[in-house]
Amino acid sequence: MKNKRPLTYCNPLSIEDVKSGRPLDTNQCREDNMRKYRDYRSISDPSVVYHDGKWILYPSYAVAYLSEDFVHWKHVDIGVPNLRYSPAVVQFRGKWYLNGHSMSEVYSSDSPLGPFTLCGHMTDMHGNVIRPADGCYLADGDRLYFYWFGIKTAQGDIDAEFISGTLGVELDPDEPWKMLTEPVWLNEFDPSVEWQRTGEYNENERMGWVEGQWMIKIGSRYYLLYSGSGTQYRSYANGIAISEEGPLSGFKPQKRHDPFTEKRHGIMRGAGHGCIVPGPNDTYWTFYTTIFCYNHVYERRIGMDPVGIDEDGELYCPQVTEIPQYAPGVLEHPEQGNGAGLLPITFLRRAFASSEAPGRNALYAADDSVLTWWQPEKSDLEKLITFPLGDRTGYNIESLRIIWRDIGMETLDGVMPGPFRYIVEYAPTAAAEEWKTLVDASDNTKDLCIDYRQFEPVKAYAVRMRITGTPEGIEPGLVSLTVFGKCAHEK
Repeated sequence: MKNKRPLTYCNPLSIEDVKSGRPLDTNQCREDNMRKYRDYRSISDPSVVYHDGKWILYPSYAVAYLSEDFVHWKHVDIGVPNLRYSPAVVQFRGKWYLNGHSMSEVYSSDSPLGPFTLCGHMTDMHGNVIRPADGCYLADGDRLYFYWFGIKTAQGDIDAEFISGTLGVELDPDEPWKMLTEPVWLNEFDPSVEWQRTGEYNENERMGWVEGQWMIKIGSRYYLLYSGSGTQYRSYANGIAISEEGPLSGFKPQKRHDPFTEKRHGIMRGAGHGCIVPGPNDTYWTFYTTIFCYNHVYERRIGMDPVGIDEDGELYCPQVTEIPQYAPGVLEHPEQGNGAGLLPITFLRRAFASSEAPGRNALYAADDSVLTWWQPEKSDLEKLITFPLGDRTGYNIESLRIIWRDIGMETLDGVMPGPFRYIVEYAPTAAAEEWKTLVDASDNTKDLCIDYRQFEPVKAYAVRMRITGTPEGIEPGLVSLTVFGKCAHEK
């Protein structure tokens, strides 16, 4: 019997039913305000927990998503439709607690999948209701801590617009929405650290947006994950501070791996605001926010990669990836190399299409950018795009990633996102006189704005895709069709 091929994934993650980002990103849910921006999808700021052998993702815009195989994500209703940005989640004393960005409300449940109900409002030690931003929890034995984003005036010799950083406090274990003490500063913007500075090239030395807090304890060490530069920039990155004193003191930046995650070019740009969580077989993984930022500066997606611990106890992420990786659980030590050995073979191939809408050339489906896309003309009944791969050399292809844009999406008018339907074929000979089916998604019912698929390896000299169906009222925008494989050597 033939062995089943290992499961792979590819960044940005393929997550179903990604919601409209505009109602939150425009700050006010008013129709007159939202119509200033084109409608779009967004998912970001991932908080993930590992529970009962599964991952549960609590991102911005909608909660939550469940993955049982660590690759495919299904949207689930937990009873709280929206926690704004960066939900905070923790299991403590048999209960699960949730809090949202700049929200006082704290919700609880007996299950991480809910239903969650309101149990209290976040208050400081004086009983004042507060609304912490970018919060996260840490359960440390029978004690519970909370961390969030803070701002203060620059003082002394520091020349800065303001100082941002991480505040931390211990919570009442019996009523974990009440703070027991005054908050303390754990870390703050350091103008001498280039990656923390705001801007596409970290050019603003007077401001750093130190945000996206996440705390994890591994062994006796406490690791504080935090972001810098700004979520709208390719320079968006994560850093880590470590403490061996305790959860509220002694934090110092890592020396060897600072920043912790960073990527400025390609499909995956930026690697900020996220989390570090356990995975199967005693592994660790980091999830992070990556930018799209075409329709709005907060238009984003999510990626993940394995994490290692070096000889000095520092955490490291070998690289922020955008080509196929083995699924969590496949390799014993993914931090030592997790690539599936497949390369993009359609990038900058001179694709040709059955038609092109003005300014939306076929090349844009293969230009390694999320800011451009191919779009067929409305009158095109064929909607076909073809990628020649080689006249003399074929490629053994094993997976593909499709990134869509929902052109014409307008939720205020009932034009909703939904499943795209398509058929991908390949030419098994250089003459490309015969085409065989590679992926038949003509009956697709899953709403995947990023659609990653594996298939049985085949040798191909060309690949083509025919779009057979779109959500009602939406025109297809093909940001990228990336086919992954290896050069097929003739014997």
